[in-house]
Amino acid sequence: MINLDYISGNPLIPEVQESMIEAIRKNYGNPSSPHRLGEQAAQEVERAREKVARLINSASPNEIVFTSCGTESINHAIKGVALARKDKGKQAHRDFVWVKS
Repeated sequence: MINLDYISGNPLIPEVQESMIEAIRKNYGNPSSPHRLGEQAAQEVERAREKVARLINSASPNEIVFTSCGTESINHAIKGVALARKDKGKQAHRDFVWVKS
């Protein structure tokens, strides 16, 4: 089979797959929920954020944002660039449309 859509569906590295399965088994709570399972899941998300920050030499884990899809990631990046330019007093973009999310 020739997969021409490798971005939206590709095989996982075995170590990543094992880590994901372990996380799903242990921490299946909603990390936004205020109960014990949710708090455990939230702690695991924060540990993952710290690991990614160390991996890419980020100044702070707070710089790491997890998104649910490519579209959300791209939107977040575009808004970040536009806001950074606006904060520096530059025009964000002449055709940029602000959409509150």
